[in-house]
Amino acid sequence: MSRPFQNTYEDPVRAAAYAELQYPGTYHLAFRDLPELLGPAGLGLRALDFGCGAGRSARFLEGLGFDVEGADSAEAMLAQARLRNPAGVYLHVPGGDLSALPDHRYDRILSAFTFDNIPPEAKGQILGHLARLLRPGGRLLNLVSSEELYRMDWASFTCTGFPGNRDPRPGDRVYTIMKDVPDARPVEDIFCPETEYRRLYEAAGLRLERSHRPLGREDEPFAWVNETRVAPWRIDVLS
Repeated sequence: MSRPFQNTYEDPVRAAAYAELQYPGTYHLAFRDLPELLGPAGLGLRALDFGCGAGRSARFLEGLGFDVEGADSAEAMLAQARLRNPAGVYLHVPGGDLSALPDHRYDRILSAFTFDNIPPEAKGQILGHLARLLRPGGRLLNLVSSEELYRMDWASFTCTGFPGNRDPRPGDRVYTIMKDVPDARPVEDIFCPETEYRRLYEAAGLRLERSHRPLGREDEPFAWVNETRVAPWRIDVLS
């Protein structure tokens, strides 16, 4: 019997290391185009950062002008978020359970890398909760690792040293090593192909408006490895 999936970021040492990360290298591509995809903040627009971790993306949304609430299942990460922004609103949602939040609460929802760490059996239910939380006309941005990320090496990641990354099946464990933090232990994700995400979105009542695949640019100040020709991330814009 395979061991249960463990969220890497429930480890306090890992959480402290990840909290120091800003937007270097490959991570830059995850956030560079978000302002355009989110659209203008506007007065009083409320955003949820689902899987807020140490609060990096919540602070990013605040900087764009949104009224932000963060939510995460890992107390170790939320402790880091509160340390860095004591005035922030950070909700503990064990197992990603959002059922206590009222319907139609948010104009924007950002989930940055969160679904890479959610087991297959929980993805659909959580997407259904996120759909319920969106206000009419709202947008959900689901930022996930592309299928290619685990098969290649990148400015910020080493992935090719793990044989299971070469041809994973839906639900398989896949691994990366982060170059931009002092903790070099492998990070365990769960592989989910784009076709499976599309099925889950439809079942949750979410409409896929576009899928954005950010590529590195030659004029950007990073030592790209594969980023200029293959997108490491996919940003699904949903309504």
